[in-house]
Amino acid sequence: MLMAEELALIAMNPRKRSPGLGMHQHLNACLAGLLLGDLVVKGAAALRPEDTIVLVPGVSLAAGTLAGAAPVVAEKGPKIKAILSGMDRGLRKHLGRGTWDAVLAGLSEGVDGREDAIERLRAAAASGEQVDPRTALVLSMTGPAHLLELMAPRHGADRMHARDRIDHATDGLPFEAISRAVRKVIAQDETAAAPAAAIA
Repeated sequence: MLMAEELALIAMNPRKRSPGLGMHQHLNACLAGLLLGDLVVKGAAALRPEDTIVLVPGVSLAAGTLAGAAPVVAEKGPKIKAILSGMDRGLRKHLGRGTWDAVLAGLSEGVDGREDAIERLRAAAASGEQVDPRTALVLSMTGPAHLLELMAPRHGADRMHARDRIDHATDGLPFEAISRAVRKVIAQDETAAAPAAAIA
């Protein structure tokens, strides 16, 4: 399962196969970030200095979400932030569906494994131990995707610890650039939306 698919599985309403928690726009930014992480894990892309990412020449991807995401990297890159901002439109161009629907298409019809995925990430959020880079990147996206209630259902010190773990999950790891760029895109969207909300 792709990292992006895992986050979609956690965030979805199992009965409707639609986003059940979080803001759709924020979730899309997180899914786009995880698609970049998935491209890196598959060896199809490489992270570079100054928050950039490039495709690795000669790597072919089977038809699917990553095959649609790769040309977006080529067209919008190499800056990660620019790629994230253009991912939804790019996937519509190359796959005929936006980020959420493109990622969801990779999941099986059932939602088996959702509770296991939630419990695994909850354990990572509650732990003080270092986690593997893949888990760290998915965990880092649960905050910006507004899934803290799932990761830390308790309040008080447990919630504060989980929030800190989520905020710093990728610190010092190669995927840190992706987490940072996702948070910047979401912050930029929130800043742009604030004047419109005030006028309304």
